[in-house]
Amino acid sequence: MAYAHFRKDEFYSRLKDRALTTYKFLVEVDQIDNDILALIDKNTLTSLNDEKVLIFKNRELIYENPQEHRIIYDDELFERAQEESIFTTSQNEFELVAIHQVRNNDTYTVLASAFDMYGRRKLNYLKWLMIIVYGSGLLIGWASTFFFVKQVIRPLEMLKNNIENIHSENLHTRLKSSGQSREVDSLASNFNEMLKRLQHSFGFQKDFVHYASHELRTPLTAMVGVTENALSKSLNADQLKDVLRQLFRQQQDLTAITNSLLLLSDKKNNHQHYPQIRLDEMVFRSVDFIRNLFPDTLILVNLEGDASNEELMLVRVNEPLIMMAFNNLLKNAVQYSHDQSVIVTIRFLEKEKEVEFKNVGAVFADEEKERLFTPFYRGSNAGIIRGHGLGLPLVKQIAELNKATIKYYRDGDYNIFSFSFMNKN
Repeated sequence: MAYAHFRKDEFYSRLKDRALTTYKFLVEVDQIDNDILALIDKNTLTSLNDEKVLIFKNRELIYENPQEHRIIYDDELFERAQEESIFTTSQNEFELVAIHQVRNNDTYTVLASAFDMYGRRKLNYLKWLMIIVYGSGLLIGWASTFFFVKQVIRPLEMLKNNIENIHSENLHTRLKSSGQSREVDSLASNFNEMLKRLQHSFGFQKDFVHYASHELRTPLTAMVGVTENALSKSLNADQLKDVLRQLFRQQQDLTAITNSLLLLSDKKNNHQHYPQIRLDEMVFRSVDFIRNLFPDTLILVNLEGDASNEELMLVRVNEPLIMMAFNNLLKNAVQYSHDQSVIVTIRFLEKEKEVEFKNVGAVFADEEKERLFTPFYRGSNAGIIRGHGLGLPLVKQIAELNKATIKYYRDGDYNIFSFSFMNKN
């Protein structure tokens, strides 16, 4: 658009010069008449393409060069020329300049018209050049964008394909989380973390169903066997009581397993709604309960720290669950103690409160230490001691529900289980 305006202005300027030159030759030079002037116009090297010049004196035509193309003029054109001195317009494909001059009380109007062949050819060339450049730029931009987006999308496509191949049987699969774009690496890393949690949940669910069905089948099978055996015989009153006692014992075992399974699977407890309870009181109640079950066992309780600070002794917990955890830990310590003694230490530290259950017992192998808190696992030291392998997993579950931790370690001859609460109450 700018070049088009420039072309017109430049061509109008040349037309004006040609019109004024012709006017001066005709009006101001006495020795030149119309024929000579026409000859001069015809042989001028700088003449314009299809140039037409008309000169009017008092609106009467006094000169016309011999070009064939016709200039359309009327009174309005003369008036515009008179008003503006130099008036430019176009007629069809021709540019036109109208110049008004006054000499010796006579008015002269010069009309010069020509076709700007070279300027229009350049304009047309520039138009096609711009179309080609724009089209080429558009094509190159589209191609560059296509390949760039393809490069950016490729890791996402690979990520999508890998995700589509993951199902419940191969949750151990991990996505590539490095060497790609930062966003894709972050997405893959987060997805891997989700897979890790899913793998843990699915694994626990799978093992839970397997172990639960196995453990529940044991007392049920025993109850069916006892009942079937009793029905096949004629029993007296004492024998019937013995059968009922066996069934009652199996029912107690079944109830204990069911309750433990329900607690292990319960994730709905809200720690913020738990009341504050004195830690030492719960420990002493647990010790009294276990002493009633094992009257021949020596249980010592030690307190370390500022026991006079009642605020320091408070913990925000679910009391029945914590009592169940302490009972399980204390019962295990008693049952697996070599010298029928247990040391319980309540320790009030700066950053945590700790209850430590310590006994002299068998040494666990390293692989056993890692599986102590696995549901239904029983250590090599279990021997003939009855149990279901749910005690320590239950303790761990209770610890998590109460924002506490449970850990096992060996200190000399002692097996130690430490149940700890952080001081955030």
